[in-house]
Amino acid sequence: MSNKREEDGDGPRSSTDKPMPGESGALVQPMPDHGSMERLKNWLLEDDESTESWIGDVADSIAISDQTSHVLDDDIGSNLTHAVASDSALVEEINELRKQNSEMRARMDIAIEGLPNDQASVLKKEMELMDLEMNLREREKSIEESMSTLSNKEPGLEERFQEELREKEDEFRKREAEFNQRIEQMEKELKEKESETRLREEELRLAKMNGPEVEREFEAKLKDIKKKEQFVDHLEEEVKNLKAEMVQKDEELKKIKELLSFKDSEFGHREEDLLFRERRMEEERRRFEEAKKEASGLEEVEMKKRLESLKEEIQAKEEEIRNKEKYLSSKESELRRREHKIINEEIEARDEERAIEIQQAKVKTGNHRFDDLLLGGIPFGSNILVHGPPFTGKEVMMGQFVAEGLTKGVPCVWVLTDKTPSDIREEMKFIISGYEEYERLGLVSYIDTYSMSMGQTTEDPYTVFIDDPTDHKKIMDTVENKTHEYLESGHKYYRLAFRSLSTLIAYSDPISTFRFMSPFCGKRKRDKAVSLFAMEKGMHGEQEIQMIGSVMDGMIDFKIDQLKTFFSVKGITDVQSRSYIRYTATKSTLSIGSFSLDHIR
Repeated sequence: MSNKREEDGDGPRSSTDKPMPGESGALVQPMPDHGSMERLKNWLLEDDESTESWIGDVADSIAISDQTSHVLDDDIGSNLTHAVASDSALVEEINELRKQNSEMRARMDIAIEGLPNDQASVLKKEMELMDLEMNLREREKSIEESMSTLSNKEPGLEERFQEELREKEDEFRKREAEFNQRIEQMEKELKEKESETRLREEELRLAKMNGPEVEREFEAKLKDIKKKEQFVDHLEEEVKNLKAEMVQKDEELKKIKELLSFKDSEFGHREEDLLFRERRMEEERRRFEEAKKEASGLEEVEMKKRLESLKEEIQAKEEEIRNKEKYLSSKESELRRREHKIINEEIEARDEERAIEIQQAKVKTGNHRFDDLLLGGIPFGSNILVHGPPFTGKEVMMGQFVAEGLTKGVPCVWVLTDKTPSDIREEMKFIISGYEEYERLGLVSYIDTYSMSMGQTTEDPYTVFIDDPTDHKKIMDTVENKTHEYLESGHKYYRLAFRSLSTLIAYSDPISTFRFMSPFCGKRKRDKAVSLFAMEKGMHGEQEIQMIGSVMDGMIDFKIDQLKTFFSVKGITDVQSRSYIRYTATKSTLSIGSFSLDHIR
């Protein structure tokens, strides 16, 4: 076996190697070699490092013999026991080494007791870990040697050995995990001890200093603090630079949006060109039919030639139109991809603003002047009644509120009782660019109770149709399912726009509407959603308005006075002014006047 190992490139076997089964003195630890005797001599001369190495070799060799004796079968084990018993000199040597090991450990324990408690504890744990790791390595080495020995035995023995080996490997993995956990815990304790030691040393050093030295120490600390302040100032300067870079990025985004607007205009021009070409083709067809009638008296050959010529010309025109349509379709797809990318980038860029809204527990309305009036926005979980005459801009305010959420990636639910989703899309085009892209991103949903009563059956992937606007239970369940999907998909909250409550009251009665709105608003408040409910002025009495307003958190009241439009805020939150404030409305925004001057006293 030794010659074979040398031929394989492993070299001669060291004193700690274990004889293979079948060799003389199998599994009995040989006499310590010259190196072991040297380390024993160094131990007698109180050389700690040599002592640990010598004792580790002896203890690990014994551990290897114990481990291997459990792996082999009963027959081989009895032979090994007989071999050990027959060599009494080696057994006495092992006992002597164990005795010396115990004496050495007793001396080391006495030496450790003279150290401080924290250092002694750490040193003991390190020694325990070193012993455990050395035993583990020697056992693995023993298992590998046993595998090489058992490779030439009968298949049954090798299978049993492999099964026992797997069990031992599992046990070793568990113990290794425990050792790692203990090492981490000890490292943590050691760091804590080192930190306490540094603090104590610092306190002792300051206590030993006289007055001038202490002043110098404090001056050094002050200098260090000033350096840190300079570093903080440097960081603030970097933040300013980053903000300036963000402004630059916003300008670039505006340029890209202008480019998209130009492309939209170009697309419109090309569409007009196609329509013009189509009209020309119709004119050509008409001429062809007239020519056909005129040629009824010509000879048949000339008629066929002319007919073929006209067919070729028509085919060429049709091919040209198809190519133009393909070109326009590719351009349209390209514009949609760019718009989709820009919208995603804008949503990602405004993640910080959405986080600030959640932190402040207020959402922006989409109109900076209105946000200033509300001292930052509308609180989470608010249900707001938007009450006013038709065509005064309350719909634009609701559209701005929805658009502000979409640009930040916040989903919106439209509940429609007097409009169709197509009408809403048409209105939102004037307020936000790429509104249909937000629909494709899954951020917009419609609960439509109006289209079915009009007889419209057009399929819409973003709309849930309800037959009857008085089916309050189905409206409630549909909204609940849709909002649950948004919350389950990771959105913190959503925005809801209800247009309008006047239709519900007109189709049923105020009491039924109140019974429906009370739990409906409660569930929106539970979800921390912000909801706006439109209600037409002039259709309802004061009692009905007060009844519906009792389940709301506030109201935005619009009115017209001498051809001028005003609104005021009631409830909701603290505001800068509760007076009626003048404003002007367009299809895209509300221009709000001064809070202190432009109002009726």
